Amino acid sequence: MGQEALVIGGTGMLADTVLWLVGQGYRVTVLARDRKRFEQLRQDLPDPQAVHFIQLDYHQTAVLKQAMEEWVAETGSVDLVVSWIHSSAPLALETILDALSVQRKPWRLFQVCGSRAWKNPPQEIAREHVLFRRVILGFILEEQSARWLFNHEISQGVIDAIRSDQPLSIVGTVEPWEKRPI
Repeated sequence: MGQEALVIGGTGMLADTVLWLVGQGYRVTVLARDRKRFEQLRQDLPDPQAVHFIQLDYHQTAVLKQAMEEWVAETGSVDLVVSWIHSSAPLALETILDALSVQRKPWRLFQVCGSRAWKNPPQEIAREHVLFRRVILGFILEEQSARWLFNHEISQGVIDAIRSDQPLSIVGTVEPWEKRPI
């Protein structure tokens, strides 16, 4: 039986991370709103059936809770979660963690956060058996300016964070803070 991964928000900037996880032998489930973008992602796979899709808006907490409970009942356990959840859904990550915390084996959570998490980190939601990892998305300093990360840089940074398995990873830079793009 292969390892199981759940990627929340995996049809946009984390799409390359999903493809990499599949290449590493993970069975991947993507939780996202947009089925069209998911189908585009599947076209990039040698085996389009290698990735499964849960279509929902994680702002709808009750729907999210039910979907996660059903997913856990179906898959049995998870090994890795990559979570890119906007701050507009403050209950989403906790809802997902509650559903996944029924398992007794250790698993890793990579919480992907925007650059503001460098100055104001979100509270870490502790759960038994969860190895919590935070990935902060910074920016790139160029000769006379700065820019936000491109999707492929974000995905590569998340992949690097998964490989290094450190409590904190920064993609790009977050200092000097005053140089970040507006």
